[in-house]
Amino acid sequence: MEAFADFIPPMPPRAAREPSALAGLWNARRDVLSIFPADAYRRQVFTTRLPGRLILVANAPEVVRDIFITKHETYQRKSRFLEDALRPVVGGSCFIAWGDDWAERREAISPPIHPSGLGQFHPCFLQAAEACAESFARASGPVDVAAAYAAAISHVLLLAVFGNLATAEEARAIAETFTAYQEAAEVVDLLGLMGLPDVFGWLTRRRALRLAAELRGCVARLLEAAGPDGGTPLLKALRAARRADGTPALSGERLLDEVVMFLLAGAEGAAITLTWTTMLAALHPATADRMAAELPGDVSDLSALMALPFTRAVIQESMRLYPPVAVFARQAIQPDRIRRWDIRRDDIVLAIPWLLHRHERLWEAPNAFRPERFLGEAARQRPRFAYLPFGIGPRICAGAAFGMAEVTVFAAVLFRRFRFSLAPGFMPRPNCRLALRPKGGMQVVIARR
Repeated sequence: MEAFADFIPPMPPRAAREPSALAGLWNARRDVLSIFPADAYRRQVFTTRLPGRLILVANAPEVVRDIFITKHETYQRKSRFLEDALRPVVGGSCFIAWGDDWAERREAISPPIHPSGLGQFHPCFLQAAEACAESFARASGPVDVAAAYAAAISHVLLLAVFGNLATAEEARAIAETFTAYQEAAEVVDLLGLMGLPDVFGWLTRRRALRLAAELRGCVARLLEAAGPDGGTPLLKALRAARRADGTPALSGERLLDEVVMFLLAGAEGAAITLTWTTMLAALHPATADRMAAELPGDVSDLSALMALPFTRAVIQESMRLYPPVAVFARQAIQPDRIRRWDIRRDDIVLAIPWLLHRHERLWEAPNAFRPERFLGEAARQRPRFAYLPFGIGPRICAGAAFGMAEVTVFAAVLFRRFRFSLAPGFMPRPNCRLALRPKGGMQVVIARR
């Protein structure tokens, strides 16, 4: 089997030493990855203490399991700064809800996207993937595939919810607006973490709030156009979800919250994974050629596509090296103790896939691109809870199987038809704010095979 140990794909430089708490938080406002020194990729637990608050990083599989599974009730709440960053867009959706409200919303949204029903969405995957392939075939110069995939995957999700009521142009507008929102949103609330009032928040949030209103307004208009009884089976299933007393679980703003969350969170992970996978294929042609040889000409059978071992392994290794959500943050809702640290209510605990997936004591050659990690016996020997592309515990992404399916279909359509190479002079730069995107996009030259 071909080895990939010598190929180290792009990664940001590591800090020479651990920054002070305030300096680290200040730098994290623009890029979380910039604050981690070399020893963060070896340690099991480390902390930062702020006035009135402790931030603890769980960096060992057993500690991650303890926090996110065993003590889920204590750490079920997303951190306040993540809630504040996303609430203007997704409202009180399942993504940031907690407690009984989260359980009720999760129960409503999970059945329509259960893995057993993915076949009904395959036409949506194919329609958007073929349209993306057509646009690539027409390209005469470098293409920002990050933007192209964001629009294409948004189109998948709009088709899944609204059918042909939604257009590719609306999908592109939603993707572009959400990209702009991420740039404008305050990802790390520095004053809030220090327990200080956010007296200047309106200055930084003004543009973000306007963009959030645009996004929600677009989706609200599509819901109105679908009518109370219209839309796809997915939308009808969301509307049909009931509480124990028979009242609708999702209606009005609650329904809007969950649809926006599905569109944005669902598009984000898949588009980012496709972007980094394309970069890896561009930088390592042997991988691209092996995928192309494995991919079938007939892409009509979703179950057959999901059984392609090497293509799946490349996608999984892409998500290891470039996890779409590189940081999972939780806020303690009651006191606890983690190893030697006392955790108070409202302290923050983090699991950071970017660190876990590159941990020097958990992975051999952690920065190397090795798809064979996910093949055969090697996949079975992988340390449990060291690989978290979709989260962990009860709050693991409800759309994980949906996301893997759409990424695989796009790969099957695109990687068999095209060769990719980075645009001359372009160097990818991983950047983590709300998600792990390439800063400045991903400029790629596309050629037919």
